[in-house]
Amino acid sequence: MPISGSTAGAPETSPATGLGVDTSDIITQLASIKEARALPCGSVVGDQQGGLTFTDAVAAALEARSLSGWREVHTAASETWTIIVIDR
Repeated sequence: MPISGSTAGAPETSPATGLGVDTSDIITQLASIKEARALPCGSVVGDQQGGLTFTDAVAAALEARSLSGWREVHTAASETWTIIVIDR
C-alpha cells in the first residue's frame, strides 16, 4: 500500500497527518492469529472503527510485527482509518 508523507517530529499519540493513503489496499479482515502472522512485510491492516474490528489476540499479533503500532490516518475524502503497518 503506498503511503507518502512524513510524521517526523510528531508525538506518538498524535494522528498521522500529511499522508497520502490508498485505502483500497488496507486489509480490513483477519479471522485468526495465523492469518496475522502470515501477512508479508509492508502489509497495512486497519478499519474505520478504531481497530475494534479485530480480536484482542489478532491485534496483539499485529502489534508484535509492527515498529510503529496503531495510527489514526485522515484521508483526503474525510475518512478516518486506524491502521497498523507490518514491518517485521
